[in-house]
Amino acid sequence: MNITDYIVKVFVMTDDFCKIYYPARKLRARGPLPKLSDSEVITMELVGEYLGFHADNAIYNYFRQHWNNWFPTLPDRSNFIRQCAHLWDVKQRFFEHISRFQDHYVQILDSMPVEVCKFVRAQRTDQFKGTGAYGKWFGQTFFGYRLHLKITDAGLIRNFILAPANQHDIRYTEPLLADDRGGWLLGDKGYRSKPLQQKLWHDRKMFFQTSMRRIDKKESPLPKQTIRKLTGIRRLIETVNGQLAERYGIKTTVARDLWHLMNRIIRKILSHTIGVYINIMRNVEPLKLRLLVN
Repeated sequence: MNITDYIVKVFVMTDDFCKIYYPARKLRARGPLPKLSDSEVITMELVGEYLGFHADNAIYNYFRQHWNNWFPTLPDRSNFIRQCAHLWDVKQRFFEHISRFQDHYVQILDSMPVEVCKFVRAQRTDQFKGTGAYGKWFGQTFFGYRLHLKITDAGLIRNFILAPANQHDIRYTEPLLADDRGGWLLGDKGYRSKPLQQKLWHDRKMFFQTSMRRIDKKESPLPKQTIRKLTGIRRLIETVNGQLAERYGIKTTVARDLWHLMNRIIRKILSHTIGVYINIMRNVEPLKLRLLVN
């Protein structure tokens, strides 16, 4: 599809959701309604993120310059940015609404770093103190958070948690699963835990398969062909992490506090989820996001 069709598609999906679950007066019981509707604001955010505009100013300037005739009630920049930030809960619920549609028989877990401050500056700044932490990523120390993800075997993100960088991945396994039961759960070596594997099977009837060493494969009850196939499926999350890092710039999300950081992470994840959803509906390979717009 071309960029015009993409903007229309995202707006229709967003507007349909907002009309049902978030009518204007549900968010604002009193006072005048904004001239630019919430559906239009969220559409601009999601399209802007897909196109590589990660800052609020960049999104605003792009639509002001190229699509002003489509959004004639665009307010001044400060009001637009304020409206974006106040809609974080709508974007979170919209993400939850879309991510439920696909079967979750096979799911994959992983985490990635979100650096909020350069290491040399982290000790001198008061930003994110008390919530951010120092963590390790491939031998490098960073200050910020870990973004924990759960995706389906089609690459659709089903849940995410932003946690301090110094906390272990295993701690967020069950919170990510929420009320899921049954099926397969795949993870890398960082999730290896016999007690956790037994607990998930006992409580949820969910088989948790983690990356295996050669010595482990000899002891596994699974055939080598099955292990090889599951390993290939698990690597899908590396593709998703790569897209979030490169196309959406999620590892270096710029914000001055946790509230604004969460808002920007939510919209990046929602933009990615909508892209995967549209590809699935068009019978296109889900993670080929570059094919969304010609």
